[in-house]
Amino acid sequence: MEDAELFERLKNVALDSAWSALARRGYPNQFCEGLRVFRPDLKIAVRATTVRCLPVRPDLQQQIREQGPPLNAQSVEEADAGDILVIDAGGETGGGFLGDIIAARLVARGGVGIVADGAIRDLEEIRRMPLGLYLKGAHAAGSGRRIMPVERNVTVRCGNVTVVPGDVLYGDCEGVLVIPAALAVEVLAEAEATDHKELFLRAKLEAGESIYGIYPPSPETLREYENYKNAQRN
Repeated sequence: MEDAELFERLKNVALDSAWSALARRGYPNQFCEGLRVFRPDLKIAVRATTVRCLPVRPDLQQQIREQGPPLNAQSVEEADAGDILVIDAGGETGGGFLGDIIAARLVARGGVGIVADGAIRDLEEIRRMPLGLYLKGAHAAGSGRRIMPVERNVTVRCGNVTVVPGDVLYGDCEGVLVIPAALAVEVLAEAEATDHKELFLRAKLEAGESIYGIYPPSPETLREYENYKNAQRN
């Protein structure tokens, strides 16, 4: 399945249904915890690019500076359309990883969001940009006060979730889910099936039926649903 179709269909399923599909496959810890949703009006379904940060240490910080442009600038200048930055800041909120100038370049390059278990600067400006924002917080200081970016596109930890570059991130007003790339298509298919069945069950409840035997569905209700589904296919 092409990414464009995968992402569009993902944005139409319940995030909780996708989580359930992951949990049934042995991945119950894929929902990023402790992050605030700053753009609940935006849904995202994209592949992850990552940045790993460490606490500031002056000698290493100087070495990193001598190697070239700062990694927070590199991460947006080399972003591809549809990218989301996943920032492993170790939970540090005493300095922002990036501000509105760098974020503006991310938008210009086609980036669609930032997920950080840390802080950003200039939140007032950045929340006006078309970026999904899942953050631990915001801080007026720059990243150099507490953290330094040390690596790009490596496996990171964010919101108590291990994120591998290329993982599919699906975020809505509830939070953000990390879907391993190899599981994305089957998770989507199961989530769509779950949503279809639950819409049927909800309609019965809204029509006035008792919840008993509907949720969870009894064998009779499941047979009724199978008949309904088969009728839709014909």
